[in-house]
Amino acid sequence: MKELFDILGDITIYLSVIYPLFYILGFSKNNKTYKIFTLYLIAIALVQISLRLHKYVYPNEPNLYLFVYYFVSQFIFLSLFYYELLQHKWILFIGGLTLLFIGVQYIITPDMYFRYNPIGATITQVLLVFYSLLYFYRSLSEKKEFIIVNVGVFFYLLSSILIFASGNLVLDDTIPIYIPSLLQDINISLYLIFQLLIMLEWWKNYADRTIIKFKK
Repeated sequence: MKELFDILGDITIYLSVIYPLFYILGFSKNNKTYKIFTLYLIAIALVQISLRLHKYVYPNEPNLYLFVYYFVSQFIFLSLFYYELLQHKWILFIGGLTLLFIGVQYIITPDMYFRYNPIGATITQVLLVFYSLLYFYRSLSEKKEFIIVNVGVFFYLLSSILIFASGNLVLDDTIPIYIPSLLQDINISLYLIFQLLIMLEWWKNYADRTIIKFKK
């Protein structure tokens, strides 16, 4: 079973590099919301590549410091993404306060940079899930863009809130080893589903336009 999830983990890394390329094809042809989401995909791809390179270059050193770039970049770009979809200025205000809070965390506790930050990760993901819910509500009255991606964001982040909130279990020697392993396997599975929904969004709503314009 471990080998299976190792393979799935590799697949998520490969996909995180591949599907941004499809979105990049239509970058100049689509609206600001599309562009921001594409930048989000690129940022996450860079983090994933960094994680893989770190594993090969420094196999015996922890890479938890890269987790900071993952959840902070996710929060920044998805907050901007939902700001464009919802057009609520308070999203920018809350985003600024949240980033300030996280910055203060690392200033007060610098060693947190080298370990999990469950509070920061949980707060950012709860806010993104809330934005996703608001967008679901708005989508009831009329057809909206990025509905498939919104489904993925909602279910992936809602499920992973518990996982990231329990992130320090990975470093707790008193916790049975199968628990952090199980959490990691669940996160891999959820993330793969999220990635497939991202590809489905592109294929259903942007592929024809992108391919046609690219050919021209």
